[in-house]
Amino acid sequence: MVTGKAALESFWQSILDMGISGIELRTGELEDLGDTAIEVGAYTLRGADGQSLDQGKYIVIWKREGGEWLLHRDIFNSSLPAPA
Repeated sequence: MVTGKAALESFWQSILDMGISGIELRTGELEDLGDTAIEVGAYTLRGADGQSLDQGKYIVIWKREGGEWLLHRDIFNSSLPAPA
């Protein structure tokens, strides 16, 4: 689990350092529950030449605070098999 601004920045910097240059998100479902929303979708991570480096699925829970939608919880998992 990654918690806190500094830890999140470090995590995403490590992703960029691995050669990820683009992220494609495809929302499959969005459920509005008032001040909470649940987003379910799929992602593809791309390298500098556009090749697919990873693909998987994600869930994001959004919370509305002060009129803004803020990411509250996020989880994603690769759909590719683990390296042997």
